[in-house]
Amino acid sequence: MGLSADAAPRAAVVDAPGESRGLTLDRVWALLPILVPALVSMMSRMVAIDLAYHVRAGELILRTGHIPSADTFTFTIPGRSWFDQQWGAQLLLAVVHRAGGWGTVSFVRAALIASTFGVVYLACRARGAGPREASVLSLFGFVVSLQALAMRPQLFAIVLFAISLWVLATRDRSPGRLWLLPVIAMAWANLHGSFILAPLLVGLAWIEDLLAGNSKEARRLIGVGVATLVATFVSPFGPLVWRYAYQLTTNPMIRNNVTEWAPVTIRSFGGAAFFVSGIGVAVYLARRLGRTGWADLLWLTVFFLLALPAVRGIVWWSLVAPVVVAGNVTGPAGRAAQRERSARGGSPALNWVLVGVLVAALAVALPWWRAGTTTAMLSQAPVGLSNAAARTLPPGTRLFVSEPWASWFEYAQPSIPVFTDPRIEIFPATVWDDYSEIRVGGSRWQSILDRWQVQAVVVDRDDFSRLLAVMRGSPVWNDVYEDRDGVLFVRAESATAPG
Repeated sequence: MGLSADAAPRAAVVDAPGESRGLTLDRVWALLPILVPALVSMMSRMVAIDLAYHVRAGELILRTGHIPSADTFTFTIPGRSWFDQQWGAQLLLAVVHRAGGWGTVSFVRAALIASTFGVVYLACRARGAGPREASVLSLFGFVVSLQALAMRPQLFAIVLFAISLWVLATRDRSPGRLWLLPVIAMAWANLHGSFILAPLLVGLAWIEDLLAGNSKEARRLIGVGVATLVATFVSPFGPLVWRYAYQLTTNPMIRNNVTEWAPVTIRSFGGAAFFVSGIGVAVYLARRLGRTGWADLLWLTVFFLLALPAVRGIVWWSLVAPVVVAGNVTGPAGRAAQRERSARGGSPALNWVLVGVLVAALAVALPWWRAGTTTAMLSQAPVGLSNAAARTLPPGTRLFVSEPWASWFEYAQPSIPVFTDPRIEIFPATVWDDYSEIRVGGSRWQSILDRWQVQAVVVDRDDFSRLLAVMRGSPVWNDVYEDRDGVLFVRAESATAPG
C-alpha cells in the first residue's frame, strides 16, 4: 500500500537464490534507467536561461563570501531587495563551472539525472516490482519529466525528492534511514523553493501508515515529520523561506508570464505526456486484478492535482507515479515469473553487447568533446551578440535585451547592466509593462528607452521582429552588429538620451 514495502516479499527486491553471476538480464534492466537518461542528457544542449545568471550569482558568493541581498545585475531596480533562497545551488553551479567550464556542468547535469532515475528504480524495486518492470516504470517517469530536467537549482531538488521517495519506500526494512529526511530537507531548503514538498512526503507516508494500521510506524513518522519541518528553517533566512515559497507560487506576474508556471495543457509535449501518463495509470489500476489501496490513490491524486496548476509540477508526478504503480504490477504468480526470468539471466554475450553499445555512446557523447564551442553546449546563449557588446559598449552601458537572453548577458558581460532578467518576482509590474511595450515595438517604445536612458539594444530576430523593423527605420539607432540570432543597436551619437 502506498510507498511502504510491507506487502512486497524480500525475494522481489534481492537477487533470487541461485541467480547466475556476471551481467545478467536483470542487471541490464537495472542499468538502463541510469545509462539511457545520462545518454539523452549529454546529447542535448543545456538552456542558458536561469543557468547562466545562477553561475554568475554563485561566482559572486565565492568572491565575496556573502549571499546577494540586493540587485546588482540590472539598471531598472538597482539595490532592490533580492531574497536569494537558491544560493546553495548557485554556489554548487559556480564551483562546478570553475572546475571545467560548461562541459563539466553538462556532465554533472547528466550525473544528476542518471542518479535520479537510478534511485527511482531502487524505489520501484523496494515496492516489489521486478527488474524489468522497475526499469520500464523508471524510464516512463524519465520521458514524462523530460521538459523539467534543465540544469538549474530545481534539478538538485529533483534528486533529493527521488531519494526521499526511496527512503520512504524502504522504511519497513530500514526505519533508521528515515532520519535522513531532515538532513535532506535542510539541504533542500537552501537549494530550491520546492523544499515545501519534503514535509508533504512525510505527511503522506504517515497517513499511509495510519490507513494500514501501523500505529508504531505512524508515531515514528510524527517525530521524523516534525524534524523535517524544523530542518527547513536551517538556512540563512530561517522560517522566512516559507514566506518566500508562498509568495513565489502565488505571484500573479509569474503565473501570467512564465510558461512553466502556466496551467498544464495538451498543447506541449510535457503536458501531453502528463495527461497520457495519468490516463495510462488510471486504466492500468482499474483493469488489474486486485484492489488498489487507498494510500496509493492518495499519493497519485495529490501529485496529479499538484501538477495541474503549473507545468513545473509535472516532474513530481513523474517520480511518484512509477513508485506507486510499482507496488501494483505483480501478484504472486507474477513474482514467480520474475524469479524464473532472473534464473535464466538471458544471453551474457547479448547483455554485454547492449551495455557496451550504451557505454560507447556515452563516451562519444561526453560534453568535453564539444566543450570548445559554447553554442554546442548551450541554447539561448547568443555568443556573437554578447562578444559584440563587449567590443562596442563601455562598462556601465544600459542594455535592453530580451528576458530569456538577459541571463546569458549577465554571465558573459557582468559589467553591462540589463533591463530585466529571469528573476521575474523581483521586478515591479511597471517595469514589465515597459518591457512588453518595447518588445512589441509599440507606440511608446522610443520614449520608454529614452526615459530609462538605454544606450544599446539587442534585438532577437525571432521574438522581437516588430521591434527590429521599427528600429531599423529610426534615425536614433545604428545597427553595429548582426548575426543569425539578432542585431545589436547603439544610440546614435547625435541622439542623446534624456539625463
